[in-house]
Amino acid sequence: MNLPHNYERDSKMKKQELVQTLLEIDPQLRDNDLKLVAQIWWMCLMGALKHRFQQYELDSFKSLLKMYAKGDLPNEQSIRRVRRKIQEENPNLRGRVYEQRHQKADEFRDEIMGWGQGDIFDD
Repeated sequence: MNLPHNYERDSKMKKQELVQTLLEIDPQLRDNDLKLVAQIWWMCLMGALKHRFQQYELDSFKSLLKMYAKGDLPNEQSIRRVRRKIQEENPNLRGRVYEQRHQKADEFRDEIMGWGQGDIFDD
């Protein structure tokens, strides 16, 4: 399969297919998620979004993605983990989504705990 120079989110090529193709074509992406993500984001920019930007903006995006791929920017997963920990410890910093997510988790936990109440074969 030939890899397109761009990738549109709505294209027929599924994400899994795209990732597999990239891993087959470029061995350095196999061990570097940052480079893999940056490559996919760049392909998205060159696809659906290219016509929205001037060349200097695309050059800036490319520089940013290169920094991301090299690990020069803070890892977004680390930022998310730190944010979750801070919100866990500081209720005043929690957003609406935090409360909704934890309410659903409580409901789900209560439902699971109820599963042990009796046997499904009891009448």
